[in-house]
Amino acid sequence: MKEETKQNKNYLNRYRRYMKRVDKLEEKLFQLDVQIQGLKGRQITDMPRGGVPLTTDDLLIKKEETEHRIQNLLDRSRRIRYEVIDCIDTLEDDRFAEILECYFIERLTFEEIAEQKNYSVRHVGYLYGRGIELVVRPIVET
Repeated sequence: MKEETKQNKNYLNRYRRYMKRVDKLEEKLFQLDVQIQGLKGRQITDMPRGGVPLTTDDLLIKKEETEHRIQNLLDRSRRIRYEVIDCIDTLEDDRFAEILECYFIERLTFEEIAEQKNYSVRHVGYLYGRGIELVVRPIVET
């Protein structure tokens, strides 16, 4: 893969990476909610338990931290999303732009895109690769 193409791919993939982190944190948030509910519904017994017990306050602090991280990532990802969309919109061929938008913004797989657009997976791969080659990244001034 040419260096320019690799840089284009990394540039476009930024939003997808942010959203993947958001998904993982949202899963963590869900697990924290389950744990909080579990603590509220726990019965008191005289049986010994090992380890340091988690309190509801500990879990609520973790939940607040996780929500804060999610919000920060969403705020940053919004700006990146616009940058990636602007970059994709520089493509003259709508087919390339559609495929790249489906992949990088809507976060669909090649198989899902092929089904949605009535293309073969191989054709989606071709349009994806060609689109990445043709995309024009903004020039970053240092």
